[in-house]
Amino acid sequence: MKSTQPQKKVGGITANSFMRPIIAILAVLDIAIIGMFLQINSGASRLSTVMTNVGVYIGEANSLLAGVSLLNQTAANFVLVPVKKTGEFNAAPLTVYANTLSRHRRGSDVLERFRDYEVSEKARSYLSAAARDADRMTEIQLHALALVNAVHPFPGTASLNQLPLPALQNTDQALSDADKLEKARRLVLDSYEDLDMFSVSRNVTACVQEIRNDASAQAAAAGKRVAILRTGLWIATILITVILVITFMILYKQMINPLTGFVRLIASNQFLDDKEGMREVRQVASAYNNLEKRREALRSVAETDSLTNLPNRYRFEKYILGAGDSGYSLAILMFDINYLKETNDTLGHSAGDQLIQKVAHCISSCFGENSFRIGGDEFVAVIKDCERETIQQMIDRFEETARKEKVSVSLGYSYTEEIGDTPLQEMIDEADKQMYVQKQEAHKNINQYFLRTV
Repeated sequence: MKSTQPQKKVGGITANSFMRPIIAILAVLDIAIIGMFLQINSGASRLSTVMTNVGVYIGEANSLLAGVSLLNQTAANFVLVPVKKTGEFNAAPLTVYANTLSRHRRGSDVLERFRDYEVSEKARSYLSAAARDADRMTEIQLHALALVNAVHPFPGTASLNQLPLPALQNTDQALSDADKLEKARRLVLDSYEDLDMFSVSRNVTACVQEIRNDASAQAAAAGKRVAILRTGLWIATILITVILVITFMILYKQMINPLTGFVRLIASNQFLDDKEGMREVRQVASAYNNLEKRREALRSVAETDSLTNLPNRYRFEKYILGAGDSGYSLAILMFDINYLKETNDTLGHSAGDQLIQKVAHCISSCFGENSFRIGGDEFVAVIKDCERETIQQMIDRFEETARKEKVSVSLGYSYTEEIGDTPLQEMIDEADKQMYVQKQEAHKNINQYFLRTV
């Protein structure tokens, strides 16, 4: 049958309510760390792409300058010497010029590709100025080549036929051959409204520098962002470490340490402290204490005689086993109620029970708490650290009490000054033997007893 006694309420914070916010905080920090790692990787990848593109952009800008330089050099080489001293047509520099021009290395071609590049407007404006000057120089070079072609017609090769030579105006056609060649030389050698290689080079250099400045700015911004993210990673890592250390310390103090103490207390059959630790630990202690109380109650019932409330035979045997083997004196007294059967037969079992209770009261009041009922009409008392004279005084007091209560009890005892000198079973047998002698003597006077109790 289940007990209806309400369960004792215990206080304290629960492990779940303690761990939930910590787990939530750790989860947030973990997500933050993952996010920061992803941002660092993304920033590094972005920076790598930027640096790669910078190389491409600078290479394209420099290709414009290289193309202009090659076109200018080959055009000048041909215009200055269109025909060799041997009378042979100087086709080599002209062929190089034609091939270079066909490779889309003109300024406008490079500028067109730059439209898809991620560069600043300032860098794009520098390149646009350089491309405009380069294209204008190419137009001047083609004008000079057209003048030379009018004097020394070009061979009909495939590459030369692709040259976009402009048609000469009437004023140019009216010039003599010598004047045409002279004008061609002036076009390729002299500046034409400040157009020369230096203006193209200056704008290309400015464009390259601007691209590098932009890349440096992006790298600095990315580096600053990465530094901030790394600081965040350190802070998050330190927070996680601190939280874990504090959590372990609290769990150790509030769970592991109390449980370790419980093991020690349980081993020594003591009650547990249900006012320390987390609620689950307190509940374990409270449940154990309740169980131990029930066990104590059951043990008390199992070890106590229900009629007399004295310890029973089991308790006596347990006491004797733990009595030790040396160091003190000991007396064992055996009692037997006289005429119990006759009382039950003549006056009834209720009178017999009353007789047993009277005798039990007499024994416990005279010989103390170590008094036991070991059978229906048998009792035993154990006295430790006593003198023989003291034992005799206690026996005299008991016999006086028994006479006043009108009960007859046979008594025998054994005594030793050193418990290690005489085996306990031998002492019990000696006390029982003396008690039996008294009992035989008492039954010779049974009629006198009943007359006295009536």
